Amino acid sequence: MKNLKGSIIGITLTIIVLSLLVMACNKSATSPNYGQRKSLAVYLTDDPGMFTSVFIDIKQVEVKIDENLDHDSHFADGDRDEDDDNISQDQFGKWDTLSIRPGVYDIMKLRNGIDTLLAKGNIPVGRIEKIRLTLGTNNSVVTADGTHPLVLTPGTKNYVYVKIEEDDLDDMPAGQLGLWLDFDLSASIQEDNGIFYLKPAIKAFGMEKFGRIEGRVLPMDAHAVVKAYMGKDTATAIPDDGDGDFKIRGLKEGNYSVSFKASNGYKDTTITNVQVSSGRETHIPAIMLHK
Repeated sequence: MKNLKGSIIGITLTIIVLSLLVMACNKSATSPNYGQRKSLAVYLTDDPGMFTSVFIDIKQVEVKIDENLDHDSHFADGDRDEDDDNISQDQFGKWDTLSIRPGVYDIMKLRNGIDTLLAKGNIPVGRIEKIRLTLGTNNSVVTADGTHPLVLTPGTKNYVYVKIEEDDLDDMPAGQLGLWLDFDLSASIQEDNGIFYLKPAIKAFGMEKFGRIEGRVLPMDAHAVVKAYMGKDTATAIPDDGDGDFKIRGLKEGNYSVSFKASNGYKDTTITNVQVSSGRETHIPAIMLHK
């Protein structure tokens, strides 16, 4: 009888030990920080277009996190956006909803270094894979001709996905992560027979891993549009009305050309060899355009 009791106790202890080992293995396969959370702040800024105002209705912001840090950085490349709409979890991670002030944002006000805090929240520790914005229907664009409804391009869902790379995230004070979303209005809005269509083009960047160009272009009545480009990497700025100052952010490190496209009879000009470094601001001396 004693031997039977001893055998039962031994088997029970073995099962408990094996269960603990399995649990430990599962946790180590996800992350040494499994179950912990970290603060994330998402800011919205603008790569402007030739509009007076662009009003975008933002209802929700979500972030997708893969807590399994054993996955390499390309693990989620096959994760197609259309497979996970409204699903809280799939094989490449899970969605976490951030706290936002839902409403209509005038994106054209967020240019030349201006941004606004769009969303924030405490998220699980892990690799941030994507941001998803859910848009409402109260979108519009203001031009010289007046205000026009801004409708989604046929076949476009009201979800906007932005893929996040590790370099896009900044380490901010108090252990917070920072991320900037650059809304490219020129690429996002197309007009056809008086109808304005929206297909959002948004890229992510961080201040630490990307550079900035700032300067001033005069005279004001030249109404110059500034564009920085290096190969396929381009960004646009529309100088401030009051002083001609401009700022372009979210630029990869490298050697850029900066063009100034003028109107009202002023001549265009381009400067070359503008060196951009990660985490730094490159200043261009004031540009004076001539007729």
